Amino acid sequence: MNGAACKRGFTLLEVLLTLAIFSVIVVLLLSSFMGTERAREILSDRSREFRQLQMSIDRIGTDLQGAFSSDRIEATALACHEDEFSGKPAATLVFTAYELPETGGPRPGSGIVKLKYFVKLSRDGTFLELFREESSLPLIENRISTRELRMAERLLGFRVEFPVGDKWTNEWPKGGGKKSALPPKVAFILTSSSGKEFRRVVSLPLAGEEVSVPYSGRRRGGIGE
Repeated sequence: MNGAACKRGFTLLEVLLTLAIFSVIVVLLLSSFMGTERAREILSDRSREFRQLQMSIDRIGTDLQGAFSSDRIEATALACHEDEFSGKPAATLVFTAYELPETGGPRPGSGIVKLKYFVKLSRDGTFLELFREESSLPLIENRISTRELRMAERLLGFRVEFPVGDKWTNEWPKGGGKKSALPPKVAFILTSSSGKEFRRVVSLPLAGEEVSVPYSGRRRGGIGE
């Protein structure tokens, strides 16, 4: 009897029950794996977005610290206005600055560049993309073609503000003000895809100073020479 019982196979019900249990386990494992992979993708996207925002904020801040303007050359004046793209704040900031030396390169920081920060709508019209446009030797007639670089994507806003008295305005120069005047400070705000705002306030060292710029487009001597 015992030998016959040992040789008896599984019934169809037992096989079906085993397969059902195995299927449930497989589904749970797959769900867990897919959930982990999805979480990893979300964290990776957020990390990349944060790095883009941080690099953009650092670059804008560094460029603004080199901003200057000259009474003699109106083209050097800083200007900013704000539009709306699909209901999202979209500022355009233009200014002239002394460029920084290349990192690890031989070029000194003596050149002059015209910089423009602006945004475009993404292809699907959902987000904004921040661009930086640079024009070398902007003060001579034969200008070198501009270089356009996308700094950040998936933004919900790009705003720039300037202090006027105890308030902040999003336009510069302010009506009735001197066109060549630089604001003492500039605040810029980037809004991420999650709606979080990243704001930085930068002081302009050359605000209130008259800077003489040679028409060659190269800086000579110290500030004000």
